[in-house]
Amino acid sequence: MFNHHLNLALFDIKLKSQHKNLLLIKGNESEVEAVPFEGSVKLSLNEDIHLKKISLCLTGEFYYEYMDKVTKEQFLDRLCVLRIDWNNLLTDENGQVVFGNYGDSTTPMYKLKNLKSGTGSSIHTPGNLSPGPSSGYNSGAVTPTRPTALRIKSTPIFLKDKDFAQPPKILKIPKSGIDGTPFKDMSTSAHHSFLLPKGNYSLPFKVFLPANVPETVEGLPLGTILYKLQCNIERGRFEKSANLNKHVRIVRTLHPQNLNLCDSIDVDNTWVGKVQYNLCMNKKGVPIGASIPIDVTLVPVMKGLSLKGIHGCIVEHYHAEVGPDRSPEYERIIGKQELQIPNTDELPYDKWQFRTHYKVPDNLKKICQSCDIRGGMVVVKHRLRLGIQLRNPGGHVSELRANLPICVYISANSGYVVGRHYDVDNHHGTFQLDYLKEDCLFKKDKGETHHSPAGTPTETDTEHPQGGESDSEDEDEDLDRDEAAPPLYEKHVFDKIYDMNLPQTPLEQFRSQQATPLHSNANSSSDVAGYFDIPITQALENNLKKTLAQTPMFDMENMSHIPSYTEALDDDDESDKIDDFAPEYSGSSSSASGATSPMNMNLPKTQSTGHLRIPFKGSSAPSAKSGSTARLDKMSLDSRSSSPSVKSRFSFHSRKKDK
Repeated sequence: MFNHHLNLALFDIKLKSQHKNLLLIKGNESEVEAVPFEGSVKLSLNEDIHLKKISLCLTGEFYYEYMDKVTKEQFLDRLCVLRIDWNNLLTDENGQVVFGNYGDSTTPMYKLKNLKSGTGSSIHTPGNLSPGPSSGYNSGAVTPTRPTALRIKSTPIFLKDKDFAQPPKILKIPKSGIDGTPFKDMSTSAHHSFLLPKGNYSLPFKVFLPANVPETVEGLPLGTILYKLQCNIERGRFEKSANLNKHVRIVRTLHPQNLNLCDSIDVDNTWVGKVQYNLCMNKKGVPIGASIPIDVTLVPVMKGLSLKGIHGCIVEHYHAEVGPDRSPEYERIIGKQELQIPNTDELPYDKWQFRTHYKVPDNLKKICQSCDIRGGMVVVKHRLRLGIQLRNPGGHVSELRANLPICVYISANSGYVVGRHYDVDNHHGTFQLDYLKEDCLFKKDKGETHHSPAGTPTETDTEHPQGGESDSEDEDEDLDRDEAAPPLYEKHVFDKIYDMNLPQTPLEQFRSQQATPLHSNANSSSDVAGYFDIPITQALENNLKKTLAQTPMFDMENMSHIPSYTEALDDDDESDKIDDFAPEYSGSSSSASGATSPMNMNLPKTQSTGHLRIPFKGSSAPSAKSGSTARLDKMSLDSRSSSPSVKSRFSFHSRKKDK
C-alpha cells in the first residue's frame, strides 16, 4: 500500500573543492576572512516521489580521552565545535550557523537538540501570541506562560489562521530534473509537501564558515576533531526517510606570505675542546611527507676526530584544554631515521661541510600538524632533533644533539599526505575507523614530490657539497609561496642599465629588449659573466639540469591502470566543470537528433578598400553584376583565372588611351 523504501539511483554529497571531500584554508584566523563552504546534493530519481523536505547539517565533533598522572582520574567526552543547519534545500540554499561562531567554544553533543529548538522558538504561531504595543503591556517584559495542563487545546475560530483551514499544499516541480533551488525564497510551512518528478537533481548549498573554525585533527593519541555532513530526505508519515552521512575534512595550510615559508633556521654553537658546528635549514615550515634539506658544517678542534653518523627525529609536544580542565603535556618521538652522510675521507681535513635530507612521515596517524585551535583547546608544537655522532681518538663515541624549532603543516603542493579512513554510521551518526583503508588527501602520485627522497644524494649535492647553489634551486621549487609576494632579498634582480654610448635611444633599447624571448638574458653569457663568479658553462649546465628535473615523468603502470567505479566518479567531480545532466529523450526535439539541416551562407558584397579601380561600360561578365569594377592589383593575366570579356575590355581601353 505504501512505498516504504525510496528507490534512488544516485544519492551523494559533493563539495565544491579541488580536492575530494576536503576544504583547504590558506592561513590562520588572523590571515583569512570568512571561509566559503559550498557544494551540492546529487539526486537521481527513478520514479516520482513525494517528500516533506531535504535537510542538511554540518557537525564538527571533538573527542578527547586522557588520564591525569597525579590523581589517576580519567577524562573523556564528545563535544561539538561547529553546527550548521540547512532546513530545506528545496527552498533555501543558505545555511545557518547554530553553534561554533565567534565566541563559542564547545558544547556537549546531547545539547544540540536544545540549541536547534531554541533557534526555532521565535517562529510565530497562532497558539503562541505575544502582546503587541496596543494591548497596554510593556514590550520589554516577559509574558508568563500558563502550564500545559491548564491550557485550552481548542483555539477560537477568530484566532485561527486561514492557512490552517486549507488542506496541505503540494508543490510540484514543472520539469523533470533541475540544477539549483527549485522553490527559492518561497515561504512554506510544515503542511506543504513537494512532488519531484523522475529525473536528475542538483541542490546547491553554501555558507560562510567563521575564520576561527577548528581544523581537522586526526593524528593525536589525545583526541580527534572530525567533521561530517548529514543529509536527510524526510517523507510522509508512513514512508521511510533516506539518510546519508559523509566524512569531510577542513584542513589549514600556511598562508602564501607566511614567514615560516621564508625564515631560515640557523643554529651555531661550539663544543669546547671538541668541535664547532652550524646547522641550517632554508625555511622553518616543514610540509608533511616531504624531504627537507639540512646544511651541516663541522669544524673539528680535537685532532683525530672523525664523523660516524647522523640520526634525526621529530619531537611532538601536545596538550588539550577544555574549560577549567587541562591535560598534561605529552611528548612523543616521530620518524626516527639515519641520515645520509658523505665519506669522511673525501671531506677536507679542517672543515666538514655537506648537505643531507630528512624525510618527514607522510601518514597523519604518525604525525599531526602544528596547530593552536581556539586559544589553546588543542595545541601541537614540533622540533627537529639531530644527533651527530663523533668518534674520538680513543675509540669511544660522543654524541652532539641539536634542536631546531619547526612548523609542520599540510601542503597540497609538496609531499604525499595519507590520512585515516572514517565511515559514518547512518543510524547513530558516529565515526567508525577502518584500519584496512587509507585516504589520500590530495590527488597525486606518491612519486610526484618536489624534493629528493631521504638519504639519497642528488647530483646537486655531489657537485656542490657546500649547498650554496642548491639552496636557491630548492627555494625556486617551493610552490607554497605566492608568486605575487615580494621576492626574497637574496633573489633580487638588478634594473636594466641603458648604455648611452650606443646609437640607439633608450626607448629603442627598451623595445628591442621586449622583442627578445622571455628569460633570454638569464642564459646569455654576456649578461651573466659580470655578476657571478661561477663559470658560464657550469651555470648553463645547472640550469639545464634543473629544467630536466622539473620535466614530469610518466609512469606506464599508472597510465595503463583501469580505474574502479568509485575512482571514475571521483575523477569526474571537479570544481571547474559544470555539472549539467544529459537531456532526456522524452524532452528532446527533432532538431536534437543526429541529422543537421543545410546552412545558408550570405556572402558579403565587395567593399571599397582604397585600391585604384577602372570602371567598365557595357554588359558585365556572367559572374559579375553591371556597374562592377575590377582591381588592377588583384587582376591576373592568366586565362584560367580571368574572364574573356574582362580581358577584351581591358585591351580596348588600353588601345583607346594610346591613340
